[in-house]
Amino acid sequence: MIYVDSHVHSRNSSDGRDPIAEIVREAEEKGLAYLATTDHLDLELKYGDNHSPLKWKHINLDAYYAEWQAAKAALDEKGSPLEFRFGIEAGFGENVCGRYIATLAEYPFDVVVNSVHFVGGWDVYFPHAFLFKRKAKVYGEYLDNIIKSLDAPYHYDIVAHIGYVTRNAPYRDKSLGFADFPDKFERILKGIIDRGKALEINTHTTLYPAVEIIEKYYEYGGRKISFGSDSHHAELCKDFDATAAMLREIGFTHFTVFEGGGKEKQIPIA
Repeated sequence: MIYVDSHVHSRNSSDGRDPIAEIVREAEEKGLAYLATTDHLDLELKYGDNHSPLKWKHINLDAYYAEWQAAKAALDEKGSPLEFRFGIEAGFGENVCGRYIATLAEYPFDVVVNSVHFVGGWDVYFPHAFLFKRKAKVYGEYLDNIIKSLDAPYHYDIVAHIGYVTRNAPYRDKSLGFADFPDKFERILKGIIDRGKALEINTHTTLYPAVEIIEKYYEYGGRKISFGSDSHHAELCKDFDATAAMLREIGFTHFTVFEGGGKEKQIPIA
């Protein structure tokens, strides 16, 4: 098995715990061929402005890049075969696209993960996003925001964790399937394909997106997928073997990994 992980958080994210050097050590111990750290960049989030009920530490990009460089230098010095890349998870927000254009251009990111966390100004990780709202309304707005994010005016490589809205949803049936919003899902999946982006297969808490949505992506002709554990603490390649088996059964043969400068390559799902 060839292990890759394109979505990982370090202590530079407000909700991350580990120094990058420890993440790299875990990757080497587990035999990863490719690893990208992708800490959170959430330019829309404003504590106390109906965006987060908790204080959230915004990332210090200079410190993050310096720590990543030190870990990369240590790998290179000992001749490690691990391909280690510098990435970011850019949380989409319509009102901050200009700031993203400027900020992302300041650093040599190898991979940019495009994610949606907010509905109606609230991060759907928190229960406030769902108060007095029907499931169809919140989930529909969440998918609409993903559709908008596909046309973000800055470069990105991966569309992340479709289904994140279900994680802490208070509904008896939290599921989000293709049949719930077929038109929206078709726009998203075909939009990813048309733009040459990768659909992320995310295993952080459960499988995002659901299997039926991954199957639809394949049915539409989508072949570009990435694997992301979305690890925040010592969970690299979580459920990788079972996920790889499921993807092979659908028909996928490769993961796509990103190397910066518009370069990408295919890693066999062996």
